[in-house]
Amino acid sequence: MSWRDAIGVAVRSLRRRKGRAALTVGAVALAAALLTALLTIATTARDRVLGQLARGGPISAIAVQGAGLDDAAIHRILALPGVKAAAPVAAARVLVVPPAPPVYPRGSGRSPSPAGTGPADEPGRVADDFVDGVVGVDLRHPGLVPVTLLSGRLPDPSSRTEVAVTQGYLERVGIGRKDLVPALGTELELGAPRFLEGGGGVWARWTRAVIVGVVAQDAGTGDILAPLPMIRADQAFGAGADGASSGEPSPTYAAVIVEADSLDQVPPVRGEIERIGYSTTASDTLITNVERYIRVIEIVLSAIGIIALAIAGLGIADALFAAVRERRREIGVLKAIGARDRDVRRLFLVEAGLVGAVGGAVGTGMGWASARVVAAAVNENLAKQGLAPVPVRFPTLIVAGCVLGSACLALLAGVVPAARASRLPASEVMAEG
Repeated sequence: MSWRDAIGVAVRSLRRRKGRAALTVGAVALAAALLTALLTIATTARDRVLGQLARGGPISAIAVQGAGLDDAAIHRILALPGVKAAAPVAAARVLVVPPAPPVYPRGSGRSPSPAGTGPADEPGRVADDFVDGVVGVDLRHPGLVPVTLLSGRLPDPSSRTEVAVTQGYLERVGIGRKDLVPALGTELELGAPRFLEGGGGVWARWTRAVIVGVVAQDAGTGDILAPLPMIRADQAFGAGADGASSGEPSPTYAAVIVEADSLDQVPPVRGEIERIGYSTTASDTLITNVERYIRVIEIVLSAIGIIALAIAGLGIADALFAAVRERRREIGVLKAIGARDRDVRRLFLVEAGLVGAVGGAVGTGMGWASARVVAAAVNENLAKQGLAPVPVRFPTLIVAGCVLGSACLALLAGVVPAARASRLPASEVMAEG
């Protein structure tokens, strides 16, 4: 009996016993659905937790600080072994003039308060002018800096008229965390100071900037995120230069975000940078510990799903034992016409494998759908809190693992029934008939 013949006989056998086959497939599908849903949720949660720890930047990121951080220092750091990329972070203190007319949260029902009156945190009212920090980053490589986009978009990397703001800014101007849209498209005035020598006063360089996005950022201290060219222009003005001229002084940076080749390379890279003379901070130890705990959770959840699959495997074994008892005459006929023991064994193993594969495929789809439903409920709750949604990951490894795992477990469950069927003597079975 060829494999093709065995598959054909197995399919016909399953069709004749549709009820039992459906129940067995259903048991495997439910177990596979549970395993798929648990693994998908665990994988998504793992990415979410590690993503929040990295806060928009790479997991292998290192924050470098110290005096004399300039372009020459960045090139020196990039030449170190194990360093993949580096992004400078500049900072400036500016006077912020919020937009006028004021911006209100949707449905607040409030009327404008006269300038300079009312509490600064009154809902629906734009605060008075205030001094705040502007953080400048190289937005040509947004994945390198610890910035997470919550709404809108990031400023153009070369722009000097676009900025993003944090939720701290929104609270200053009376916009709630749950409604970020009213801030988008409004215009700020930013005044960069230059202190004249001898107490001669302060000059200011005014820039009008449009808010194009709302972000969460840990790149520096400040509620406004700007492209690096804007901060460089402010630094040049504060130093006494006229702007982006050929005589503009070499910019210095508040920090540099360095990405190592891998998480394992973070400690040696930190050591090399500190030997140069700069201080470093990184979350590699925390992330490594969190990964260990998450791996334990994944093992526990996987064990739950595997136990469910094992129970389904017992159901398959029971169904095949019943099939052997019911099909003793059929087995005798097959042996009488020349079928060997291994042919009969192959027939029952193919039947078990088909049940496992079909149940695994159906269960994987059910598990994916269940994970999507759970993710939708979680994302709705996150949206109410003004947080970014969680994208659901469905790795190919989970699909292949659940389907192949279900089929292999079914084959394992069918070994003993198939062996028993193959050992039935043809003469005794035919005599019983």
